[in-house]
Amino acid sequence: MNVRLRLGVTLVIPGMGTCFMCRRSELAIVACGELTRTGGPGHEAIEIPLYACGACEGQLLLLMIADAQRSPVRPYVPDWLPH
Repeated sequence: MNVRLRLGVTLVIPGMGTCFMCRRSELAIVACGELTRTGGPGHEAIEIPLYACGACEGQLLLLMIADAQRSPVRPYVPDWLPH
């Protein structure tokens, strides 16, 4: 399964519903991505939209920014250094 998040851009007109992160209901929510599974032998491809409230959308955006600024797992080592 894959999760695709698109934050900062309202994909649909906000509505009322349940946030997928905080699980509170009857909140103003916006579509922020989808949970997807590709099809294959014996499997059907599915796409489930994810909706988040404004507070959780802000938290997701901060997490995505922090993840983008994090250093890579293996730091770059120039090839002229001995291993």
